Amino acid sequence: MPAYLSSPPDPFQTHNTTTLADFCGLSPAQLHQLLFHPLEPSCVVQLRTEASNEVFDQIPFLRLIEAFLRLLHREGGIRLTPLGALPLKYLRELYALGFILEPGVETGVHKLHREIDSLALTTLHHTTRLAGLARLARGQLLLTKKGSQLLVASQRPALWQLVLHTFTARFLWASHDGHASPTAGQLGWAYSVYLLARFGAEVRPVSFYAGHYQRAFPSALVDFAGTTYASPAEQLASCYGVRTFERGLNWFGLVSVSPAAPGLARPEGLISVSPLLMQVFEVLLETS
Repeated sequence: MPAYLSSPPDPFQTHNTTTLADFCGLSPAQLHQLLFHPLEPSCVVQLRTEASNEVFDQIPFLRLIEAFLRLLHREGGIRLTPLGALPLKYLRELYALGFILEPGVETGVHKLHREIDSLALTTLHHTTRLAGLARLARGQLLLTKKGSQLLVASQRPALWQLVLHTFTARFLWASHDGHASPTAGQLGWAYSVYLLARFGAEVRPVSFYAGHYQRAFPSALVDFAGTTYASPAEQLASCYGVRTFERGLNWFGLVSVSPAAPGLARPEGLISVSPLLMQVFEVLLETS
């Protein structure tokens, strides 16, 4: 081919690198990265590497993990109940730290009698085992060598990265609710972080973020069938709000959810973004 002739542009490459309104200014390639390779160097959402202990101290679920590992170290392991749950004595000790409170317990709807009475403590148990921080041996939950090593103060950043990866990539968020979708909210969690960084300067309702999530991932509606009380879009918004905001990112101290104003036909929470979000994540908002 003569030097003065150039190859025609690749239409697929052009499409993949073109920013789209449905993706809030991201390209398909960037959204793919958020979905399948979140936090990697080429991703628009990355973990900050220079986070201080003051920042880590503001992450409730990390603090809970650290407290649990210290408890296992102190006790030399704990014997689980016949059903494989944490004993009440230790549940009460961990809950009393106040890192993550259970609404039902706090309002008196139920008491903390079993591990399943606190979703955060159930998640704590499973996450530590999935992360290899604790292991089960003959009915006893033991601190692993990895868990012991990551309790060292200098290893706090590594522990945080492991906990975040395990919670977002290995622990199944859907195990805590009866919503129809096994993946809504957890799929594309890093995109939710991007949305919060982009729009979080103002307090916004759950439906605002759920709408953007639905436009980016329309296939998420497939899991929800229409009912007399809620459309598929409304069910997705409810599922997304609970998994992403009331639990996931809230447990990491990145957002808070406050009740909506009274009198609405369909009340929904209002999302406030914590300054911690941008202390933990580095988000590239100017992508063009």
